[in-house]
Amino acid sequence: MHVTLRPFCFILSIILLLAYLPSSVKAETVPGEKANYAGEKKIYRIAGEKHLAPFSYVNDEGVFTGFSIDMLNQIAKEENVKFTYIPMDLYQATKALQEGKIDAIMGLEYSANQNQVFKFSDPYFTMADAVVIPNSLKSSVTSLTDLRGKTVAMREDKISFELLMNVRNIEFQVALNPEDALKLLFLNRADAFFSNKWTAEFYLEKSKKKGQYTVLDNVGIPSEFAVATRPENTKFLSIINRSISHMQADGTYQKLYRKWFVSSSEERLKELRNWIVFLLIIVVLTLGSLFTIYLWNKRLKKEVKKHTSALVDANQKLQVQQKAISQAHAFQTQVINHMYYGILTFDQSLNLTTINQRAKEILLIDETFQLIHIHKHPLIQQIFKTYKTIKQSQMTLPFTKEIQHKQNGEVYFVLYRVIPLYEDTTKMNGYLLTLADRSEERLLEKKLATQEKMRALGQLVAGVAHEIRNPLTSVKTFIDLLPNKYENPEFRKELSKHVPEALRRMNRIVESLVDYARPKYPQKVAFDVETFINSVAVIISPTLKKKAVHLSRDIEPGMQLYSDPDQIKQIMLNLMLNALDAMESSPRKELSIRAVSENGLGFIDVSDTGKGIDEKDVPHIMEPFYTTKKQGVGLGLSLCYQWIEENNGEIKMQTKQGNGTTFTIVLPVTKEKGGHSYETDCSHSR
Repeated sequence: MHVTLRPFCFILSIILLLAYLPSSVKAETVPGEKANYAGEKKIYRIAGEKHLAPFSYVNDEGVFTGFSIDMLNQIAKEENVKFTYIPMDLYQATKALQEGKIDAIMGLEYSANQNQVFKFSDPYFTMADAVVIPNSLKSSVTSLTDLRGKTVAMREDKISFELLMNVRNIEFQVALNPEDALKLLFLNRADAFFSNKWTAEFYLEKSKKKGQYTVLDNVGIPSEFAVATRPENTKFLSIINRSISHMQADGTYQKLYRKWFVSSSEERLKELRNWIVFLLIIVVLTLGSLFTIYLWNKRLKKEVKKHTSALVDANQKLQVQQKAISQAHAFQTQVINHMYYGILTFDQSLNLTTINQRAKEILLIDETFQLIHIHKHPLIQQIFKTYKTIKQSQMTLPFTKEIQHKQNGEVYFVLYRVIPLYEDTTKMNGYLLTLADRSEERLLEKKLATQEKMRALGQLVAGVAHEIRNPLTSVKTFIDLLPNKYENPEFRKELSKHVPEALRRMNRIVESLVDYARPKYPQKVAFDVETFINSVAVIISPTLKKKAVHLSRDIEPGMQLYSDPDQIKQIMLNLMLNALDAMESSPRKELSIRAVSENGLGFIDVSDTGKGIDEKDVPHIMEPFYTTKKQGVGLGLSLCYQWIEENNGEIKMQTKQGNGTTFTIVLPVTKEKGGHSYETDCSHSR
């Protein structure tokens, strides 16, 4: 029986043509190129966001498309100009427009601040922002105010950011574009996603997760999309405004709008086409099955021979792969053995499984040492002891700590890190221990610290000499005049007034200097922050009433700090008194204290509405004897800095002249009230 393949191939060609035929076919030409003109057309370089679908985005075929581009193509066609489109992120586009690298930005959201820099066309699209939340939050989040205490993912956009800043206690996860920001919501790194409605629905549809999330639209202030250019480019703006008005009048704008935002008919056509393709595929598969059965017996022997040859080739490739794996293992071993860090691995019972050469060098292990007895090594014993303490305190791993140990008569400093190892995402099967020898770094740091102390000593001597010289001069003057003017009542009055004051000033300087230099070891205990701040407020409340200053407090309930409360109280009083001095001439006098905890750290903010600190004074405010007050000594903030360091904390400052100052104290927290506590290194605070 003779069977021809031509009908089968013809049917298959028709099916493939229907399957891959796009829903709309468009001949895309460069706008405005209808005929050759005597002069070349003006070419405008237009930038647009590459992740702002459906307004402007790069599709799966790599084509830069969208509603904004279609609209500008129509403008170019009507106005006989030429546009070239450049996909960028928003911050890149605004910077490029300011530098003159492009002529305009399409789809830029209008704002008063931006209008001072760029010139905007008439708006061509108006909408309000939307919030995307998981269905689990649908009942609890119905407006922007319900986002309080949650993390919001959003594109880096000043307008949206300023809107959400009106809601207290919102945390932000900022991305370069809306698509990346939405992925943060998918990864559970955010509780909500903030964008415009159309962009949010586009990327939800694309991710196939639309059913898992709810879109709350019209929650923000209506915003307008427009074309932005530099102020001097008035001719370009007139072209855009004229064309937008004309397109809205003749119905062209409405056609483009239906194309991008009213797609129900296209969806039905696409669904119908998919059904037709599916039925044709079923027919072809049926015919193919019958044809395959016919050819099966004829091709069986040929296939057996073919597969036998393939097995031989696969066996040869397997041998090549085994050799490559062996070489890779040898390469990996060499790399690990020559790393700067020592590496050891243990099973769950803390039995050693692997160790590299660098770890042996750090531990001073020679060939005679039996690795099975690694637990007896003094450094490993200290690390395991610390590990048991950390494990009992239920502190999360991994953890990093520097340890000092003595071996062979010498002191070594080793930075180690313990990392849990998992077979999968849930089952832990051991630990990874990394070691780094920090002895040389510590020796260098000690030398640098000595040099810094000598420099600070010179600065302190100069400051003391300067501060004490003035009162000493006053005392000396009165002593010189004493023999001649002692009988003068006015002289004795001035003497009794100025000499004691000068002596008291010198005494304050000496006492402050002694407090600054005297090594006081903090007496650390766990204490309740709310009770502590209330006690400080009681002390300073008479001064607040006298100076008509309003005090507000926002303290996290149950927050516990682990520090010396007496030293922290002195720091708080110093900062609050400085704030009162800064608000002396301010029309609005408000002092606020805010205390929150995050990632094992406590943050106490002391904010005022005073005059702020001059930029030239900011780098020097922590230096001894540096002051901007007429009666100041200049040791208050220096002592605060020293006490914070002694309590393993950190002090930060934010200020702007005319808009107040905020000092932030960062200290370790504890989860137990008055009991056992643990410290957290504040060098990695927010």
